[in-house]
Amino acid sequence: MHVKQEAERTAGAPALEKGLDLIEALAEEPEGLTQKAVADRVGRSVNEIFRMLGVLERRGYVARDARGHYALTLRLFELAHRHPPERRLLEASLQAMEELAATVGHACHLVVMHAKHLLVLAQEQPDSVLMGWSVRLGAAFPMAEKYASARVIAAFQRPERQAELVAIMAAQEGASPPAAIKAKLDAIAAAGYDYAPSGIAFGVTDVSCPVLNHFGQAIAALTVPYMSQPDVEVSKEDLIGAVRSAARVISVAMGAPRTDQEEGANGE
Repeated sequence: MHVKQEAERTAGAPALEKGLDLIEALAEEPEGLTQKAVADRVGRSVNEIFRMLGVLERRGYVARDARGHYALTLRLFELAHRHPPERRLLEASLQAMEELAATVGHACHLVVMHAKHLLVLAQEQPDSVLMGWSVRLGAAFPMAEKYASARVIAAFQRPERQAELVAIMAAQEGASPPAAIKAKLDAIAAAGYDYAPSGIAFGVTDVSCPVLNHFGQAIAALTVPYMSQPDVEVSKEDLIGAVRSAARVISVAMGAPRTDQEEGANGE
């Protein structure tokens, strides 16, 4: 990271970070918090947050009740619905997916959860390849263990949410016991990706990586169904690296924090 960037980060960002800390703390408490409780939650003094709470209240993001408790209003909800998350995810993904397909010479698709099912939100194919394995845009699948996208989405969740998804997967016909599914998910989370033979097509290997939000939870899975072809060969390492890199680009666009290395590269 350049010296100028570091100076801007330390000199210009504290006020913004303080405001975001307050919003995130209040988001965890629907009943609201007193000014002192907010200060304790974010590790700051009451004097430090007094003006910030005042600004948030004046702008309509926070409201104070008769007890003196601060709570979030529906202002953030209104802003979020001006730009629906699936549309934002789609816009953030298209260029990265196009570049990924061109790089590895295989189709890729982006899957999200919709209710208890998987939905193919986006799909890209390389222009230079005449044949290959791909998944239809808009296709819906059950949340089943045999799908790499399902495993990846479930692997990167909070424990309670993951337990819900494991239960859904274990209830599918032919599924493994919950403990075996959980072991698979733990291995995927440790590796950061899933690389395994397709559960639905012979000769196809699925490489799938999570698209993460600010909290490190998967909001989607980016998957390449790889089928070896004489004129389209790519090593396992290069394939995994390309999918992970594309998923990371989309994750950052969706709010996942940048690493110091990424910030430095972005500023060059």
